[in-house]
Formats: sequence, structure tokens, C-alpha cells
Amino acid sequence: MTDHCLLTHVDERGVATLTLNRPDVRNALDEELMRELTEHVVTYSRSQDVRLIVITGSEDAFSAGTDISWMEEMATDQPSVDARRLGNLLWQVRCCPKPTIARVNGAAIGAGLALAVACDISVSDDEAQFSLPAVRLGTLPAVLAPFMLDAVSPFVLRRYVLTGETFSADEARRVGFIHATCLGAQLDATVARFIDDLLMGGPLAQKEMKMLLNAYAHEPFNTGLIEGAAKISARIRKTNEAREGLAAYIEKRDPDWKR
Repeated sequence: MTDHCLLTHVDERGVATLTLNRPDVRNALDEELMRELTEHVVTYSRSQDVRLIVITGSEDAFSAGTDISWMEEMATDQPSVDARRLGNLLWQVRCCPKPTIARVNGAAIGAGLALAVACDISVSDDEAQFSLPAVRLGTLPAVLAPFMLDAVSPFVLRRYVLTGETFSADEARRVGFIHATCLGAQLDATVARFIDDLLMGGPLAQKEMKMLLNAYAHEPFNTGLIEGAAKISARIRKTNEAREGLAAYIEKRDPDWKR
């Protein structure tokens, strides 16, 4: 299905694919694309028919970042609006209760890289190119920084945001922006393996795990944290999903969420 600059598809397994579809500008993000992408992520987050979300780009690019022409227009009108809209998009992806995969099929620049990092799993074509070039335009990737710091250390990030240099998929994987790289011809098969693994997990368990990681990421490691985790674990073990998962394991069959 086509929604202007966004292609959407949900298969029979509940795998939703969102494809950025502005190939003439290498799938750069403008107001319309950010709005549609945000709306679909929110809708799929709430849908009982969707198990996970894949985000990718059309043709030979993931996303060239924020559309420069649109940024220039907004700079003379409402300079904070575009930053807030982008921040909200990344936040909705980052906090989506469903697993998310970035299928990085080419260049991921600036906000494009942040979009990949905001996903739970990021898989890249090994010829993809990455950069955070805002300083070369005399601006800063301020809205992107919190999401970048969730993936790499401040020490690592300083290099790339201060130089604006372009770096390879292998480098992106080595420092932590990307989880896995593969030949372009193997990208779909590699993403499919992650999808299969994710579909094996209980939907409620995955949702609760994501919530726990978001809540605990920056909490001090102490006995209070362990006590809170123990209570969450005990609560989840009482759910119907947990009972079904344990029964399926004992009976050597697939749990009902896999059927």
C-alpha cells in the first residue's frame, strides 16, 4: 500500500514493513514523511495484528537524513518545529512496544543513522555509507545526540559528530551503530533470520523486556534495582503467555503465538 512518500505492508505473520519512498532525494526526511512514519509507528504499536516493524528505504538508500531544502525553509519560519518533529519520530521508534528492525540498504546519513539506531536491531548492506555531517553545515545534531549515546559511548561519538566524516558499514558495526552487516544480496535473508528469531518470542515478554531496558538503562546498579527486577519477573511468570511458553517447551511444541 502507498501512503504518499511511505510504502506500507503487513504480512500474514504480522510483520509490518515501512519503506521510505523518496528515492529522488535518497529518502531524505521532510515534514510529510516524518508525519506519516510517526503515525504508522504509533498505529502499529497499538495494533494486535502487528508483531514487529521493519523500517527500510526504497531503491539504493536507507535515508540521506533530514531534507536540506525543507530545513532551509523551516529555518526562516519555525526553526524549532522540524527538530521537535524529528525528535518525536525517533522517540516513537525508540519506545515502540513492538520489536523494530532497521534494514539499512544504503546510505544512512544524519537523521537516517539516528533512525537506524533508534530501532532495536539494525542490519546493514556492507557497502552502506554513514555520517553525522551537521557540523559541516554549521549546525549540530542536537536532537540526534541522545539516541546516538544510547548506542555508542561519548568517546566514540565525539569523533563522528565533530569531524562529520563518512565511515563504512564495517566501521559502523565495529563501534556499535549497527548490529550486523552482510552482502547486499544477502540483506533480505539476514533480516529474515532476525524476523524469525523475534517471532519465536512471546509478544508480551518482548514488550515488557523493552520497557524494562528503557527504565533501567540509566538507573544505578544496586539492590533496589535487583528487587524491582525480581518483582517484574514474578509478575510476568504468572501471565497466560508465560504459562503457555513453559507448557510448549515441556510438551516439545510451538507456543500458540508461533502458530
